[in-house]
Amino acid sequence: MAIGPRPLAPLLFFGLAPVAGWFVIRPLLEPLPSIPALYSCFGFSVFAFLATIHLVPALGPIFIKANLKGRDLLKVYRNDLEVYVVVFFAERTRA
Repeated sequence: MAIGPRPLAPLLFFGLAPVAGWFVIRPLLEPLPSIPALYSCFGFSVFAFLATIHLVPALGPIFIKANLKGRDLLKVYRNDLEVYVVVFFAERTRA
């Protein structure tokens, strides 16, 4: 029996997405906030967080199936670790 990713709470997405949208759109409305770039940065950070918590569990099995592995260079032992993080420039190494 294969273990799948844990289902995410819809309340997390439906609760944070409007808040993030408000922070992105708020600097465009009058009166302008004192630091509009801070509002936008926070809104886009929340969107990036939501994308990460939804994509990493969904793409983890794909990385494992493609045999993409990484090595923790700070450890003294040489065990390979599966990569569960979304990587943009992945190089497939052959042992």
